[in-house]
Amino acid sequence: MSSRQAVRYRRRWARAGALTGLMLATSGRALAQTPTPAPTEQVLSAPRPLLGVVVASQVLDLVAEVEGRLSEVKAHVGQRVDAGELVASVDSEPMRLELAARQSTARASEAIAQRAVIVLAQARQRLEREQRIRDFSAAQAEETARNDVAMAEADLYLAQAQLGTSKARMAQAERDVALARLKAPFTGIVTEQYLTPGMRVTRDTPVLRLVSEQLRLRFAVPERLAPGLRPGDTVRVLLSTVGVELTATVDRLSPEVDPASRHQKAEALLQVPDALRGRLASGLVADVYLQPDSPARGRAATVP
Repeated sequence: MSSRQAVRYRRRWARAGALTGLMLATSGRALAQTPTPAPTEQVLSAPRPLLGVVVASQVLDLVAEVEGRLSEVKAHVGQRVDAGELVASVDSEPMRLELAARQSTARASEAIAQRAVIVLAQARQRLEREQRIRDFSAAQAEETARNDVAMAEADLYLAQAQLGTSKARMAQAERDVALARLKAPFTGIVTEQYLTPGMRVTRDTPVLRLVSEQLRLRFAVPERLAPGLRPGDTVRVLLSTVGVELTATVDRLSPEVDPASRHQKAEALLQVPDALRGRLASGLVADVYLQPDSPARGRAATVP
């Protein structure tokens, strides 16, 4: 290599070294001047919808409370019934005959009791008369009058007891006649018919299943979001299988965290429009979205 080329290479390396030193110095000053970042707030929000299921507010098996033959079923599967509406009947003719017999017995007992009252009053009058003429009558007559009063009082007590028993049996017979008519305790939809007319029923035999028209939503909330969820909060509910979107109001929140899933159970009352009442089935799977303004939609956590 000639002396001229050597000089050229030394100059090039000198410029490269100077440039490298300048870059390192500038980088050092930038690092020294960069302040330590302040703690930031990370918003914890549900990255995906929560899973929920639609359930009925009330589910009840209507059972027979008397024994007999099922005479009619007026409500069938899928039919809407109002609270207090007659849905089925047990043949009440045997119970009506029993009621008539109990009523006759009660009337007879009442007549006996009234007669005992009259007999007692007469016995007391005789005793008072004997006491007034004590000086002119024998002691035996007064004693007889006293015994008559005691016997009349005993007969009256017995008659009153028999009357009470007769009235109680009559009331039971009246109750059985009334219970032969099964009525819906709340407004709902019949979802199951267990028996048909003509079949024999016993006490506590289920006849129909009734599901309330009011629907609820059950869902699970991750433990990191649960502290911000409160009764009264509104959630958005998507029933994708039927293409319906609704809202629901949270009214129940379990205070326990499931140790396996790390979720807390919650329930909300579905706001169902009148046009959809009776058309949404319990058991539907729902996607639950926390509303943007809900405290549980985002909860601040300080991260250094």
